[in-house]
Amino acid sequence: MECKTKTGLLLLMISVIAGIISTIVMYGVWYSVDLNNLTAENATDLILTIVPASIIGLIGGLISLIGALLILLGRNEFGEKHKQFIFYAIIIFVISIIVGIATAGITVFATFSTMGESFGTSYDPNQAINFYRDSNFMTIIAAMTPISTALGGLMWVFALYQLENKNGRTILSAALICMIATSIVVGFISISTFNNYINSEDFENLINLGSDGSSSFTQLSSSYQWIGPSAIISLIGNTITNVLLFFGLYIPYNRIKSGDIVPVSTASESDVQGRICPNCGRSIPFDANICPYCSKRFEDYL
Repeated sequence: MECKTKTGLLLLMISVIAGIISTIVMYGVWYSVDLNNLTAENATDLILTIVPASIIGLIGGLISLIGALLILLGRNEFGEKHKQFIFYAIIIFVISIIVGIATAGITVFATFSTMGESFGTSYDPNQAINFYRDSNFMTIIAAMTPISTALGGLMWVFALYQLENKNGRTILSAALICMIATSIVVGFISISTFNNYINSEDFENLINLGSDGSSSFTQLSSSYQWIGPSAIISLIGNTITNVLLFFGLYIPYNRIKSGDIVPVSTASESDVQGRICPNCGRSIPFDANICPYCSKRFEDYL
């Protein structure tokens, strides 16, 4: 029987590689093109670069989804403890969705609050400018981002924890710390840069050039002046995190492939009684009375 967890881990490794490639290419384009001086020629080059990178990212996302579903379907393959940790990962995933919806709600509010006459009101640039200068929506979004990032990292940790050895768990912890640290640093820089930008003349010119019925939030989001400084830190932090996650996925994949841990569902009855811990699914000595991994007393299962 094919081990769903092993296949899921392989697909997730492929998706991580695709994500690294896509991110590096996109950031490379970001810093190589002057968006204020686009010509027909460099605009074509920009599209020819962005589209393939976007497709790679999209394919990587789909592969990641399939891999995650396979790990979910294979939650019974490595004992009750692993199944329990997968359940925790699902709970964290649901919480992260709620946080994401709240963040999206704030963004929608900012968009609708700066709409022009398409929503029955006249477009007033000064009103839009005052909205950004007086409200704290950017600070709120920046504060929620590390929370969302931490939840995403914890989901990885719980989903893989019982399949890892000591080195794998260390790598997962490092990836989680790198995720959170990157989001916090980027958040602080973004808030500072954003506040400086919205109080500048460039920001007023951007809003004043907006047409009736357009959202100044949309214009602001597409303006690279305020998000540029944090881009390189985000690139470095996310790349390091993804490399750590790749090895965090490879270690359990290799352990399953090499037979260091064996799926309980594919082991024979004699294996379960003499060599595989029914609680965590790891290989243990035939004469062991206590599992060296999860501390379950093995004689309880004889």
